[in-house]
Amino acid sequence: MNQPNKRLRTKASSLGWTAAIVLFLIIYSVIQSQRNQTNDQSVLNSEESRAQNVLDPLKEASHQSNTAKDEGAQQSDLGQQKEPNVSKSKSYPVASSPVSKKQTPANSNRPPPLNSSQRSTTAKTKPELGQLRDLGGKVWESAAGLKYGPGSREKHRLLHIMRHAEDQPNRPGKHGVFAGEGERKKVLAVIDEAYLKALKGGKKVERKKEGNRIVYTIDMDRRIGFVGGQVGNKQGKPSAYKIRLVLEGTNVITAFPL
Repeated sequence: MNQPNKRLRTKASSLGWTAAIVLFLIIYSVIQSQRNQTNDQSVLNSEESRAQNVLDPLKEASHQSNTAKDEGAQQSDLGQQKEPNVSKSKSYPVASSPVSKKQTPANSNRPPPLNSSQRSTTAKTKPELGQLRDLGGKVWESAAGLKYGPGSREKHRLLHIMRHAEDQPNRPGKHGVFAGEGERKKVLAVIDEAYLKALKGGKKVERKKEGNRIVYTIDMDRRIGFVGGQVGNKQGKPSAYKIRLVLEGTNVITAFPL
């Protein structure tokens, strides 16, 4: 009788321990599951907090952009509301500005004024002093309007003028020599300059009439050559500051430094 009872008690005791262990395992698993959920929740909250920190500036910028768009839309709506009032107002043709058109009187014979580009082109095409153009019949005209044609011992006035482009030491008396190293253009340029100065007149210009000829003596205020010939060479070739210019109308008879 005692032997079966012991077995029953042993079996009941083992079942109790087994139940206790199972219950403990269940409770432990429940507690562990709650801890895991808590950890997962905290991690999730942390991740949400980080995402929120990143998204907040973007949301703020988007909010400002939307605000600006709303304000622009409101202004546009206001402008559209005002347009009907403007469209109802009377419209008048716009008169063109008188400044934009250059008008010339119908009965005027004056040419329209030159603009800056046309003036510069005209200035470029104007010949320089000392240049010559052929008028035909062996007559040449300078930029200043002086004419050189046939005449004198040299058979042409230009040849006569160029005799004064170099010294003649053995020539009796004085012989005016132009500076310019015998270059014709430089010599004729000085003569053109003297003629233009003679036309203006003034204290530096002496004018004398001899029959059909006009004799000018022009002080050029600078050295334009020297006095050569026998007398000039004896005096050490003194510098010349004046020009003697003899004309018949605009025809050059002679010109030389003094």
